[in-house]
Amino acid sequence: MKYYIPPPDFDNVSFDLKNFTSTRSNLPSYIKLDDMLRWISENFNRLKKPLSAQGDQWLDIDFICRRGVLRTLLCTPYKKKDKWIICAAKYRGTIYLCEFYTNERERQHANKTAEEKFGSWGRKFEQYMVADQPSHKPDPSVPLNECAKFHCIFKANFGDHSLLYVAEIDGILSEQCITDTLIGKTFELIELKTMSMEQYNAIGTVGGKYDTIFVEKAISWWSQNYLAKVEKIICGLRKQWEVKAIKEYPTHNLLKLSKPCCNSDKCKMFCKMFLDNVKRIVIKDYSECMYKFYFDGSSDVINYSEIASNDETYHFFQSSFVHKAEYYNSTFQ
Repeated sequence: MKYYIPPPDFDNVSFDLKNFTSTRSNLPSYIKLDDMLRWISENFNRLKKPLSAQGDQWLDIDFICRRGVLRTLLCTPYKKKDKWIICAAKYRGTIYLCEFYTNERERQHANKTAEEKFGSWGRKFEQYMVADQPSHKPDPSVPLNECAKFHCIFKANFGDHSLLYVAEIDGILSEQCITDTLIGKTFELIELKTMSMEQYNAIGTVGGKYDTIFVEKAISWWSQNYLAKVEKIICGLRKQWEVKAIKEYPTHNLLKLSKPCCNSDKCKMFCKMFLDNVKRIVIKDYSECMYKFYFDGSSDVINYSEIASNDETYHFFQSSFVHKAEYYNSTFQ
């Protein structure tokens, strides 16, 4: 976990994003639920319903997923060109969702040299903005470890649905050093981003106020932080590989600042309707089948099909997790 240490002058910084050595591993094109299932298996007692209220649903959660699934759903009304695949598995009344890349996105991932560069620059920007302790200063001289990430588990209600999801956190704003859990502590979540000066200047209003951002960037940033209640996004404005200034965006204002302006209610409604329909459609246990939902923006239709629970391409629900859950239920219930 890192602590946000803002520079004294947002308008006068010089952060070199290109000068670094890094440690990275070859990440898969999509990330399954392995780490989250591991956390859940260690925290069954926090999530289970009281025995008298369980019925067909064991955990007090309707949907479990990564934040990326929710971001994809919230973005869809304004990213109709993007195709996506989301698979669902139902176990003891709770539906687990996992996103997979389409063939098009797999090809993009295989040729993502530019994306890797900008991703590394974003990680380097974080080094200039966060420290290991709230009393320390950031140290950008240390090698950049792109494998080290801090994740939090979030519970949220969305319409009639209860959600549990995992999300990576760039840093927190806190005067106190937190060594155990964030629960019950006073802190603020911080999201760090970068944007080119050229892009920032190109989207200024006629009056010369450069405070609007492209709709795809706005919707992506907003959807990533809305449910986690990240209240502000700190954006480094870079000229080529050097951050020259920093801009602060309140999350709740992002969509109002987009050009053209987009409607958050439209995004929320799409996400709610998808979850409504998934809950209606996904009725069979994971041992019988999984469900594959496919969105093609050209037809503006979501199709679904039943697939084998052991399908090699879309398998994500671990049998080891089920064994731990069944053992817990037989031992402690």
